[in-house]
Amino acid sequence: MKTVLVIDDEPTICWGFQNLLGTDDVSVLVAGSGEAGLELARQNPIDLILLDIRLPDVSGLDLIEPLKAIAPQASIIAMTAHGELEIAVEAVNKGVIDYLHKPFRLADALAACQRAFELQQPLTSPESSQVLLPAGGETNRTPALVGQSSAMQKLFHQIALIADSDLSVLIVGETGTGKELVAQAIVRHSRRRDRPFIGVAPVAYNPDLLESELFGHVRGAFTGAEQSRPGLFEAAMGGTILLDEIGDLPLGAQVKLLRVLEQKSFSRVGETETRPCDVRVLAATNSDLREAVRAGRFREDLLYRIGAVVLELPPLRDRREDIEPLVKHFLQQSGYDIQRYGLAPAIIESLQRRPWPGNVRELRNAVQRAVVMARQRALVPNDFEFATRPTTPDQEATLTRAIQSWVEDALTLKDTSAATTLPANPGERLYDRFMALAEPILFRTVLESLNGNRSAAADLLGLHRATLRERLSRYGIDDSNRR
Repeated sequence: MKTVLVIDDEPTICWGFQNLLGTDDVSVLVAGSGEAGLELARQNPIDLILLDIRLPDVSGLDLIEPLKAIAPQASIIAMTAHGELEIAVEAVNKGVIDYLHKPFRLADALAACQRAFELQQPLTSPESSQVLLPAGGETNRTPALVGQSSAMQKLFHQIALIADSDLSVLIVGETGTGKELVAQAIVRHSRRRDRPFIGVAPVAYNPDLLESELFGHVRGAFTGAEQSRPGLFEAAMGGTILLDEIGDLPLGAQVKLLRVLEQKSFSRVGETETRPCDVRVLAATNSDLREAVRAGRFREDLLYRIGAVVLELPPLRDRREDIEPLVKHFLQQSGYDIQRYGLAPAIIESLQRRPWPGNVRELRNAVQRAVVMARQRALVPNDFEFATRPTTPDQEATLTRAIQSWVEDALTLKDTSAATTLPANPGERLYDRFMALAEPILFRTVLESLNGNRSAAADLLGLHRATLRERLSRYGIDDSNRR
């Protein structure tokens, strides 16, 4: 039996939740004031609290901490007709898991309550698990890990086994497979779930200042360091830090990270004092770190320490049976009424034939775009035309022949422009030269098709926004409609 406490001075709201949620398995208690709500919480084991922010005797914001002290196991959903950003941020910072803006639809309220109950459930066995919620619960912006394939079931089982430990974890997978969601799921089911969780993309920072950003600095440590400043590891103390695309971490910062992992301590830039560090480290990468070790770009000892546990995310093309549940999941997030409009089997069949180089992120974008195109009607295969239109065999063959010819000319020194730039390590420079030719064309074309919208371009390309920004800067690509 679940017990829900509704604290709201509007009788119609209380009556509505009693009718919406009240069943043989759910008991609904109502209170018209903050004090009455606290008293009911003291007298009853509460699983979920629906809390109005504006009450006649007290602010709902001031009621959150006392309620959490009385009923620490209860999830809290805030309700308000005054949806100021500041109120929402403060409520979330105090531990509210969801936010309903009045007037809200009953379906939205019911969905929020169901999510709250799901968050209180332990991970299910790999035989039955299909959805694993990320840290903070599922929202439209933070989708759950979804999968019924054997590969995803294995991943769910691995997460269940290691989540509550303090082992460092290396999450490996192609762009768009959901590495950050895996990290969030680990945190959600760990003992550090209520502590800070900070994600860092090294490529987003100036390499010369990255050590300072991560570990802080003391006054006078370098030009411009006018006062001491803590870093992200100190901000994450007691919690978890995610190093996204750890292969981009400079060697100097790698040395300090190794110290964190081995000695549980670090020093700010410019100081000799050693500081204790109680932070769990998660890392993610879509690159081959062993190849980076061979090339001298990544420390081998760090690879072994950061990869105490390695979780490998399968690409979407290797788990096509997950496409249908993923599509239905994204449709629900997008507000599409599957019960009313249905979902034609031809749509799933066409989506399952696509290679999905951008993986789950690309599929999500395709579904969201199709829902917009449908405009409150049943989806048809043409709504996914952009997403399901593969490169034609002739185009692929032409591109393949052109690349092959270019590489052969460079390797046999027939192409003098390529030959004169080949260094002692020709393989690495050849790769750099090829990417310098191909990537600007790719980025410019995509940006032009999206009117310069960088956020949309990053999603379409399957790149982290910070990575795209760094590449555009590297190639001197600018756009007048930057967003």
